[in-house]
Amino acid sequence: MVKRFFKKVSDFFVWLFLRFMRLFEDHKYLHVTKTEYNSEGEVVDVIVRSFTVRKFYKCAPKHMRFKTYDGTMVELKSALPMDYMTETIVGEVKQYDRTSKISKIQEMK
Repeated sequence: MVKRFFKKVSDFFVWLFLRFMRLFEDHKYLHVTKTEYNSEGEVVDVIVRSFTVRKFYKCAPKHMRFKTYDGTMVELKSALPMDYMTETIVGEVKQYDRTSKISKIQEMK
């Protein structure tokens, strides 16, 4: 009975700490799209990379720097503006593998 009470109290403090830390972090999903073209201007391949972002340090069209849920720092730079989409995390967090590459053209084959 006493152990269960202390367990609930400790779970409450963990929950409270996580909610407090969430005020200072910007939890989002980031999907970055890279499109490759051939010499005729036709789309050859579309690569989508997805990240679960804990905090953005810099978010500009040509340069992004952020921290993932794994605790790794990721920096993306490009000569041209990147196509990206962010989603605010609501509910349970989906973990994306930061090294995975999903090709839309390869999925269609």
